[in-house]
Amino acid sequence: MSKSRLRINCFRAAGDTAAAAAAIAAGRSDTALTVVFATANHDLAILASDLAARGVERVIGASTGRVISAGGFEPAGIVGFHLPAGRFAAADTVFEDVASMGLPELRARVHQLQLELGGAPGGAFEHRFALLLVDAESRCEEWLTAVLGMELNGVPLIGGSAGDLYFNPFGHPPGSTRLLYHGSAKRGAAILCLVASASPVIAYCHNHYMPSDKKFVITDADPARRLVREIDGRPALAVYAAACGFRRPPRESRDFAPFPLMIRIGGHYYPRGMQRIDSDGALEFACALEPGLVVALAKPGDMVASLEALFATMRHRIGAPELVIGVDCAARTAYMERQGLSKGIEALLREHAVTGFSSLGEQFNTIHANNSFTCLGVAPLS
Repeated sequence: MSKSRLRINCFRAAGDTAAAAAAIAAGRSDTALTVVFATANHDLAILASDLAARGVERVIGASTGRVISAGGFEPAGIVGFHLPAGRFAAADTVFEDVASMGLPELRARVHQLQLELGGAPGGAFEHRFALLLVDAESRCEEWLTAVLGMELNGVPLIGGSAGDLYFNPFGHPPGSTRLLYHGSAKRGAAILCLVASASPVIAYCHNHYMPSDKKFVITDADPARRLVREIDGRPALAVYAAACGFRRPPRESRDFAPFPLMIRIGGHYYPRGMQRIDSDGALEFACALEPGLVVALAKPGDMVASLEALFATMRHRIGAPELVIGVDCAARTAYMERQGLSKGIEALLREHAVTGFSSLGEQFNTIHANNSFTCLGVAPLS
């Protein structure tokens, strides 16, 4: 089979849902897996039905506030890619009502996927990765990622939490869906896909922050609801705002985007961004924070320069990537837009063939992160 037939086909579909589905189907040939990311103005149930009617049945996807393509960060549209059979093999599953699933079932499902992938045509390809898509409203990403990452035993996992709540808090009416799995839309679920690749892959969880010398202790929190009420024994909003240098506590969570809190895991610092201020002053974060946890206020670095360094490292490891699956935190995306950084960052993403979406949380190996750009680069065929 010629290399041209084995190239990854990325797509960017505009117009209404039916027109977008037709454009996506037109670019499909012998495909192991199709992945779509759609902005919230598209009904995933209609999209799934339209794709299935056109023969695109092996498809997974997520709803989001911004999609990432050659056009940059876009507030409307559908983007994605077709992974060609003959170069990739895939096995996937959907975890319905994922928040209520038990550990034995999750582990059994991962094991079953591994068996399915090993027996599939192309399943013997040397390189593997996992893609995880989660409904952000499930609020179970911490333990879900930890379990799946451990069971995958070194296979790189990246993923994102689907939803539009950061850019449009009222954009998802009750009953709306945020995930697409084969021919139907899903709510409260997660999708795990294992992929075998004929060419090398490499994954990163990147941010441009450094921990400052301002340290605090979470003293009152509800981890299940991701709420923090007190920091150092005082109202959380007042302490956090003062640490960031605000004279008065802001009303918008986006004002805190440059200064997430950071926690240390395994020798590395990971940011924890705040996404909502409750009427009583409690702070809702995108990840759970527990009482007694020591956190550091982050100092933002040069966003563009740090991303350039990431891609330089990727090119050194696998060459110029043919595809980068990118999951960018919605808080980062909003910060870029407010600071006028979007054009410079979009140029870097375009240069490195990034296709992805703005997320409400990012998954990397065993960690649920946020305020990060989590990505997986796929090397071209040699």
